[in-house]
Amino acid sequence: MSVGVFLITHDDIGISLIDSLQQMFANKLPLNIKALPVHHNSDPLAFCYYAEEIYASLEEGDGVLVLTDLFGATPCNIAISLLNHYHVKIVAGLNFPMLVKIMSHVFTFPDATLDTLVDKALTGGCQGVLDVSLLYPKSST
Repeated sequence: MSVGVFLITHDDIGISLIDSLQQMFANKLPLNIKALPVHHNSDPLAFCYYAEEIYASLEEGDGVLVLTDLFGATPCNIAISLLNHYHVKIVAGLNFPMLVKIMSHVFTFPDATLDTLVDKALTGGCQGVLDVSLLYPKSST
């Protein structure tokens, strides 16, 4: 068994991130991962139904890590609708370093728990945000 990863994002953000992950990991992702693109003109209740279907396809007994792009927005609210009925943990603020950290960890530890992957998501998300100009200051020439 393993933890599934479910991206619920505005438009095609999640799909694009998964495509980038597949390129980076040569199409050998260590986890079952899917995305639900939420479009601004759509009915949020219909997306709650789709989210339940995708959750069911990802759940193998160890839970599902749900990642969403923006806390308080419609994709996050759809994710929250899963909390009371399903074995999920939700992390908002999705970014690419977060996904890379999760996938890299699972390559080394394929039986990583849902709680461990939440920690990896938070760590990767924070460590991946840098003020690069401080690392490479302008030269005085």
